[in-house]
Amino acid sequence: MSDTEALSAVYDVRRIDFDRSILDQLEAGDDVILVDWELESPDPRGVLDALSQNAPSTPILVVTSDVPTDDPIDRGADEYLVTPVSAEKLRSTIDRLVLQHAYQEAMSEYFRLATERALLENEREAGVDVDERYEQVVADLHEWRERADSIRGEFSRDGFDRALRRLLSE
Repeated sequence: MSDTEALSAVYDVRRIDFDRSILDQLEAGDDVILVDWELESPDPRGVLDALSQNAPSTPILVVTSDVPTDDPIDRGADEYLVTPVSAEKLRSTIDRLVLQHAYQEAMSEYFRLATERALLENEREAGVDVDERYEQVVADLHEWRERADSIRGEFSRDGFDRALRRLLSE
């Protein structure tokens, strides 16, 4: 079984058609983008630059045959693996990136709701009738906090540290 077949058994895998624009083939639901650093055409560095600009929240995993001199992380990749890579290592890396992404999204929404709650509290103190919206935001805030806590519980210590560093760097 090839690596692609092994991944397809666990994940929904799509291959990019290099005869069409890569950017036109991105989908909002993409969980992870896997880039082969050994591509000759198109240049993987340009692909990473474009993906970082056009799919900034989608985790990018680079696979390379040797430790690259031009670091993919500096170009926007979230992780890279040097081949040969076991199917288990590839799966665990993808799973960790998906988990990190889910945690980042949950925390971003939590912070957005916390900011909205603070604004609504100020408006309430000023006599503005925002009670219904305030109650909804408080309920949503609680839900997103529970979601983030649940995701956090799935992390290893190292995985959580990486997710937190990435969240704080944004």
